Amino acid sequence: MAMVFSYRFLDHILFRIKHFICRWILRKRTICFILILFFLCSIFTAYMTFISYSKCSFLEVENAVYTICDKYQNREALGNLCADLCELNNLKPNSCLPNHLGKDVVFQATYFDNHVVMKSSKLNSEDFDQIYYINEDGIKVHPSIATFYSMIANTVQSELHVNISNLNNKSLEVLSKLWTRDMKNFPLLPAAVQNVAMSNIWFLVQQTEYLLMKYYEDLNIFPKILGTCGPFYVVEFIQPLNNYFIMFYPAWKEDFIERAALALKLLNFLEETERHFPFLHFCDVKVGHFGLNKYGEVKLLDMDMVFFEESLIRNINAIQNCTKNQDCSFIDCQGSCDTVSKTCEAKVIDNNFQRVCRNILTGKLVKSYFGLLSSPPRSIYKELYNLLKECSEVLDDKSAHILASHLKQLLVLYVQKGLTY
Repeated sequence: MAMVFSYRFLDHILFRIKHFICRWILRKRTICFILILFFLCSIFTAYMTFISYSKCSFLEVENAVYTICDKYQNREALGNLCADLCELNNLKPNSCLPNHLGKDVVFQATYFDNHVVMKSSKLNSEDFDQIYYINEDGIKVHPSIATFYSMIANTVQSELHVNISNLNNKSLEVLSKLWTRDMKNFPLLPAAVQNVAMSNIWFLVQQTEYLLMKYYEDLNIFPKILGTCGPFYVVEFIQPLNNYFIMFYPAWKEDFIERAALALKLLNFLEETERHFPFLHFCDVKVGHFGLNKYGEVKLLDMDMVFFEESLIRNINAIQNCTKNQDCSFIDCQGSCDTVSKTCEAKVIDNNFQRVCRNILTGKLVKSYFGLLSSPPRSIYKELYNLLKECSEVLDDKSAHILASHLKQLLVLYVQKGLTY
C-alpha cells in the first residue's frame, strides 16, 4: 500500500513538473508569438508610412506648372525658363519626385533632352515674405533700388556669411550672381518691371538651397542651376546614391572595390567642400542626399539641413535642459552639454567626415557593419574596422583629419591593387 502511495505521489509530482514545464513552454511560445506579431506589425506600419510618404501624383506637377504659368501669363513671374516651360514646351515635366521634406515643389523634367529637376520650397509665391508693403490706401509700395540692394546684401551676408564690402560698386555684380537674367540694365527698366523682378529675386533668395547653389555655382560642389521662373528653379539632374529602407538596410550590392572607389569619391568631395567652406556643416547625412552627375562626380543633393557654424550653434543653443552631449545634437550634428549648468555649449564637436563615416561608410552600427564599406576583404578588414570604429568617437579636428587621411590611403592602395588584377 505504501509502495502504491509512493508511486502515485511520484507520478503526481512528475505530472506537476510536466504541467509546469508545458505551461512555461506555452507561455514562452506565447511571448515569442506576441513579439513576432509586434515586430511584423511594426514593419507593416513602417512600410505603410513609407509608402504613403513616398507616393506622389502627377497631378501635383500639373498643379505646380499651372500655378507658375498663370503667374507668368499675368506678368507676375519672370525668369529665363518661363517661356520654355509655359509657351515653347522645351521644358517638359515628367514625374513628381517624393520624399522631399521642406519643399512644396520637386519634380523631374526634360529640358532639350537633358534630365533636370525643378524645385521650390513653396508652391504659391504669396506664401513667401513679400518685398513690398501695403500702405494705408491699399497700394503696394516697393523699395527703392538702393534699399533693395541693401536687403539682398544683408541676406547674402547673414545666410552665407559673406562679407560684401563697398556695396555701391558690387550691387549689380551680386544681383547677377543671384539671378539668371542680365542685370546690367536693371536700373533702366520701367518701374513696374523692376518691381516684378525684385519680387522674383526676393522669392528665390529666401530659399537657402537656391542661394548656396547660385552664389557658389562656379564651385564643383552643388548641382548647377540652369534657370528660374518665379520662385521655381531648375537644376541639373544628379543620380542619387543607392538608398535603402532603414529598417533592413541590407548590404550594398556592388563589389567591394566599386564601393571603395565610391567611398574615395565621397572623401574627396568632403575635402573639396572643406577647402572652400571650412565652417559648413551637413546635419542630415543620408545616402540619398548625395549623388553622381553624368561625369561621375559626387554632388550634394539636399541642402535644407546644411548650416554654417554660426547658424548651427544658434540652433544648438536653443536646446534646453541637457544632461548629456546627445541631448545637444541637432539631427546628425553633435553638440556638447555642460552637465553643471545643464545647458548646451556654443560649439560643435563633430565634423562632416565623422557624420559621413558614421551614417554612410559604417552605417551607424559598427558591430552590425551595414554600410558602404561593409564586408571588406580579409586583407584590410582589421585595419578598416578600427578606422571606422574610431571615426564614430568624439575627435578633435586634427585627429579627424589624420583619421580621414589614413582611411583614404588605405582605400587608395586597395583600389589601385584591385585594378591591376
